[in-house]
Amino acid sequence: MSGKSAGLSPGELSTLLEISRVITSSLPLRNMFETIHAYLSDILTYEIGSLYINEKSRFNLKAGVGVEDMALTNLSNRAGTNYLLKKIKGTGRPWRSSQVFKLEQIKKHPFYVQVLEPMSILYTAGAPIRNGHQILGSIHLGRKPEDGDFSDKDMQILEMVANLLSPAIRNIKIKKISWQLDGLAVSGSDRKAKNNSTAPSNGAGGDRQMQLLGSVSSVMAKELRNPLSGLKMSFYSLARNFTSGVMAQQDLEQMDCSIKKMEKTIRFLLCLSGDIHLQREWVDINDLMDEVVRTLGPIMDPDVVIIKDYSSLPNVYVDREKMHTVFGNVIENALDAMPGGGRLRIITTENQGRVYVILEDNGMGVDAKIKENIFDPFISNKSSGVGLGLTICERIVGSHGGKIKLRSNGGKGTAVCIDMPVDAS
Repeated sequence: MSGKSAGLSPGELSTLLEISRVITSSLPLRNMFETIHAYLSDILTYEIGSLYINEKSRFNLKAGVGVEDMALTNLSNRAGTNYLLKKIKGTGRPWRSSQVFKLEQIKKHPFYVQVLEPMSILYTAGAPIRNGHQILGSIHLGRKPEDGDFSDKDMQILEMVANLLSPAIRNIKIKKISWQLDGLAVSGSDRKAKNNSTAPSNGAGGDRQMQLLGSVSSVMAKELRNPLSGLKMSFYSLARNFTSGVMAQQDLEQMDCSIKKMEKTIRFLLCLSGDIHLQREWVDINDLMDEVVRTLGPIMDPDVVIIKDYSSLPNVYVDREKMHTVFGNVIENALDAMPGGGRLRIITTENQGRVYVILEDNGMGVDAKIKENIFDPFISNKSSGVGLGLTICERIVGSHGGKIKLRSNGGKGTAVCIDMPVDAS
């Protein structure tokens, strides 16, 4: 099927124009790639598409279309054996797989046998996403045997799309770097080191304060837990025997909500009262984020839009329940900051053995007067807040060997970044 480029038709040029508009929009990377696929598949025949981003000399799969999640995971995990990706990375120019190897060689290659053949893909083509001489990433397409090889014109279109993607990928990289710039409130030892010269309370005095707080919290939790257990038993007995009455139903719902808030407060107090004992397991963070969002669904304003910009991640060795508490608390704070609705973006990514979760809202932001101390106990941005939520989040994340950072501008939203090691070593 390969031959001389015949030039682009008006329809193809129109489609490329639409793709350029998608790329210059503010869509998250995964949604952007899915939308590009919706247009590109009108002018190119292919079965699957994948997008790799170059992160510290390693090409990581960031988005894919046309296959199930399990196949995408396999495609990501075996990126190091992808002969087409290696060729593009080494030369910085577009390639068809049939230019790299003969078909007989391709069919014997481990990447074909383990990844492509199970998806019924034989022919692949890719083009680098470049910023001058720097390769930012690579876009790949795959075809079934019956669709034949990619033509020169197909390659021309693919290279154009890769060129259009370059500024978008460059901006995403700049945005990630911005986490290391101004406006960050950091947790743990980083915060203590940062404030050491101006805040002696973060030294031995601060440690004694936390010990005293822990002792008081332990007593308070124990005093509250027993009467709360009796209250729960009475409430659920009443709820089971309840039959009718709108006002009574509302009262029961309010009681249920109050009990859950009390239970949450007790869990917070217990987390402050001593060492955090982790019950670790291997957890898919993307699944956990979906679970947290579902749990918070009943209290979520219908005008809040959730944008999930998930990357393909390795499983992480964490305490699932405790990390559920962390993510849930941060998302609740975001929802409280957007009482009239808004946008919450959930970003997950991985780099050099650490997983990053960024929760970004466009709400009211954190008051500048308290931002530097936002992780201290009893510091709250909410009029009705106790001020323990982020303190607990800091302790839990720290117990996993992770860090939590907050960036906020008054009236322009807040972003919280949580990063953790993949394993417990």
